[in-house]
Amino acid sequence: MDIFEHRGRAVAFDQVGSGPPVVFLHNAGTQRRIWDDQVAALAREHRVYALDLPGYGESEQPADGYRLADYVAMLDAFLDAHRLTEVVLVGNCLGSATSLSYAIGRPDRVRALVLINPLTWDTVSSGQSAALAWADARLPLGPLARRLALPGRAVSLIVANQLGARGRRDRLQHSPRLRAHWSDRGRLLALHGLVQDFPAYAALDRFDPPAGFPPICTIWGRQNRVLSARAGARLSRRLRAHTAVELPDCGHLPMVEDPERVTSVITDFLAEAGLARIRKAVGGP
Repeated sequence: MDIFEHRGRAVAFDQVGSGPPVVFLHNAGTQRRIWDDQVAALAREHRVYALDLPGYGESEQPADGYRLADYVAMLDAFLDAHRLTEVVLVGNCLGSATSLSYAIGRPDRVRALVLINPLTWDTVSSGQSAALAWADARLPLGPLARRLALPGRAVSLIVANQLGARGRRDRLQHSPRLRAHWSDRGRLLALHGLVQDFPAYAALDRFDPPAGFPPICTIWGRQNRVLSARAGARLSRRLRAHTAVELPDCGHLPMVEDPERVTSVITDFLAEAGLARIRKAVGGP
C-alpha cells in the first residue's frame, strides 16, 4: 500500500504493472480491493492504480469533503502528482461519477472511461434506494453517522442487498473484501455526505459528449437494487457509449460477482478504443 497526501489527509492506493495508466475508483461503502481481479489482469499491459476514496478503506475519514467536487479535486491532484496523462478511468457508482465529472472538465487527460453502474441523479432517484436517500437528505443523521458502528448482521444485509442472484448464490455477502471496513465506527459519515450532495449529480444526466470526447464503456448489473439499470440504459444512450453491456444476473458489484466477464468487457473495449485512436492518428477510416 502507498499513501498520497491530499489536503493534509492520507489517501491509500496500490500501484502495479507498467504501461499506459489505468486508475480504478470504487463505489461508496467499499474499498479498492473490490478490483483485485481486474487489477491483476490489466497489470500485464498497464500501470494500474487502485485508490481508496477519502472516507473509505484505509484512507482517512475527514470530517467533510464528501461532495462530488471534492472527489474530482482529489483525482485531479492524484493524476498531477503521478504525472498521469492519457489515463483510462474505471469506476463503479461514485467512482464512475467521479471519473465522468473529471473527464468533462479535463477530456484532454483521459484516454477512455469505463463507467460501471454510474451514479447520477436519475439512476439513484429511479432506483429502490430513493426512499432511503430521501430520508437521509432530510433528517439530521450526521451525528449518528459519526458515532455508529454497524453490527455484523447489518453488514451482511447491506452487502447482500448490493448483490444480484449470482453474488447471493456464491454467498458473497460473507466475502471479506466486500465486508471490509463496514463495521468501523464512523464509516457511514462518507455515505451521509454523499447523499447530501446528490443534487450535484444531476449535471451528469444533462451532459452531451462533444465530438472528440473520450470513448465510453458502460456496464450495468441488471439486478441492481441500489441504482436503476433502466435509468442507466437512458444514460448510456445519452452518452453515446461505444460499448454498453448489461449483466443479467449481477447487481451493484459486478466486478466481484462476475469478475471474468467484467474484465473481458474492459480489456476488449480498451483494445478497440486503442485501435480507433491509432487509425485516426495514421489517417485511417
